Amino acid sequence: MDLSKKNPSQPSKLTAQDWLDIAESELAKSGISAVRVEPLAKKLKVTKGSFYWHFSSRKELFEKLLSNWRTRSTVAIIERLSDIELTPKERLRKLFLIPYKRHSKTNAAALELAIRNWSQNDKSVQEILNEVDTHRLTYISMIFENLGYEKEQAEIRASRFYYTMQGISVVNVHKEEDYIEQIFETLL
Repeated sequence: MDLSKKNPSQPSKLTAQDWLDIAESELAKSGISAVRVEPLAKKLKVTKGSFYWHFSSRKELFEKLLSNWRTRSTVAIIERLSDIELTPKERLRKLFLIPYKRHSKTNAAALELAIRNWSQNDKSVQEILNEVDTHRLTYISMIFENLGYEKEQAEIRASRFYYTMQGISVVNVHKEEDYIEQIFETLL
């Protein structure tokens, strides 16, 4: 959020989403320890009272952060891919290229990695992450079954596909799309 465009004579009308956006950005850049009310308020140039107008606690902020991430990075993607007419291979291709083509205000790969790091020290985050991974893998496995693979082979291929896709995203591979396409082809 660009606060420099706001009129300084008018009070800032921050929303809960403004807090979530800055919290997500800080999580992606610096990890969960950077997502604290006072430093976020300073970045937003408001008092901590603004935070407590929208959230009852830091824990509630964390819950909404995780919920938004889960919805945006898993549920919405699966719904979007399921709503369009594609062959199973086209669906896998679109899915595989999402991290490569993603352009958003928060680096999605950095956010994913920050959440994975956070989960190392927080059992509730680990449980959510396990649910997300299971949901993603189940969806990918179903697509491989639609390609004609038996359930066990579909699950193995889905794992290889998912872990490769995640790895490319986290390692931040800077290759031409043709190169990424070649990697995709090896995963089918």
